[in-house]
Amino acid sequence: MLQTIQSIARGQFDALDTLYSLTGEEGIAPEVAELAESIGLILVKLEARDFHIEMAAEAEQRLKELNELKDQHLGIAAHDLRNPLSSIRGMSQMLVEMELDENTQTSFLQSIYRVSDQMLTLVDNLLDVAVIESGRFDLKITEENISSLVGERIELMAKNAERKEIRLIADLQKVTDSLFDADRMRQVVDNLLSNAIKFSPSGSVVNVACGQAGRILDITVTDQGPGIPSEDLDRLFDSFEKLSAQPTGGEKSTGLGLSIVKSIVDAHGGEIEVDSEVGRGTTFIVHLPVESAN
Repeated sequence: MLQTIQSIARGQFDALDTLYSLTGEEGIAPEVAELAESIGLILVKLEARDFHIEMAAEAEQRLKELNELKDQHLGIAAHDLRNPLSSIRGMSQMLVEMELDENTQTSFLQSIYRVSDQMLTLVDNLLDVAVIESGRFDLKITEENISSLVGERIELMAKNAERKEIRLIADLQKVTDSLFDADRMRQVVDNLLSNAIKFSPSGSVVNVACGQAGRILDITVTDQGPGIPSEDLDRLFDSFEKLSAQPTGGEKSTGLGLSIVKSIVDAHGGEIEVDSEVGRGTTFIVHLPVESAN
């Protein structure tokens, strides 16, 4: 028994089982057996304490990461909102203080609306990333048709494409209704379409397809943009990553959209893949499992 206790003292806690078995052997004095049991209980409590200390350290580290993420969010918000707010303030001041012709007023108001919309998108994206990173990302599941949803988003994005003289070509096949969060999937499609339009040159084509292969739904968005260098592909879906390719029309890119897309697709049990060639364009394909209400 002395050898067993010495092993435990050296930190070999697997010797506890041996210690407990010895306490039941004949010939062991009751006082010694009681001492062995007490040592065993102390060691169990020490192991429990170490476990709680480890859990507390992990929680502290997670809290530190969340605080750093919060600071990062605030920094991005302050940086990316300052310029648009300055523009809105300047144009609003001119509208109030100067006598402008109707065309100029209309142009200013359109600019204010467009910049405000960009700011709202940024704030929404920051809130989404905060929710995702905190682990409180819930889905509101209903039975919908993904092909119809994609068609709806194409119609809404058509004006953005027209401004850059980009053609949206749709190939929407009939697919099975499935269970998913419609609002979140709208975010996925909007982000993919917005990126395709944002990074495509004037006069190019963006192809959008939706189909089904067995129990898998596919959404495909292909552009004729600059493509993504191979060294950027590994961090393509990381939050706050801004890649080397730049929007072709001076649009803003926060580096949040694709990370949100991947989180939403992952939450649905799906996958997203990307195929890109520098100078030729990029294809994103979202694969979603068909989930039936029945």
